Amino acid sequence: MKVSELQSVFLDELQHLMDGWKYIKSDRHFKKIQGNLVWLFHISCINHENEFDAVGDVAIEYKSGKKRLCIIGAELGNIEGVGQKRFPVCNEKQANRSAEEIYSYFQTIGMPFFLKYSNPSETIETLKNGGTEAILISPLINQHNEQIGALRNYDNGI
Repeated sequence: MKVSELQSVFLDELQHLMDGWKYIKSDRHFKKIQGNLVWLFHISCINHENEFDAVGDVAIEYKSGKKRLCIIGAELGNIEGVGQKRFPVCNEKQANRSAEEIYSYFQTIGMPFFLKYSNPSETIETLKNGGTEAILISPLINQHNEQIGALRNYDNGI
């Protein structure tokens, strides 16, 4: 089976598991709108000759109407503190199994991230404190003050 076909099997299974999320094929991410927040679960595929590794990351986009105020996010393994977490896929059976595994990992690591950082006060505090956690969610340190300013005026709109 071609790598592209394996990716399709993997992503089809993941779409089935991600009930309530809209899959954006062109961006290879799942999207859920929560008031003026957009939750994103993005899948990267690291291709090898006959197989690939899937990696998941999450992001929260704070919006005011259609305007993006701020976006934060991180790779799931980095959130857990174990470094990049890859889910290997070399055949159709493993594609389904890896989709289930990354979904479970997303539920365990990604959903708590969404719940924590969907609170603008939590995000502001993390960015103000600086350090490892601030760099994890927003690696461009020179943008932290701008992000803090944008979030201070943020209205969730729920």
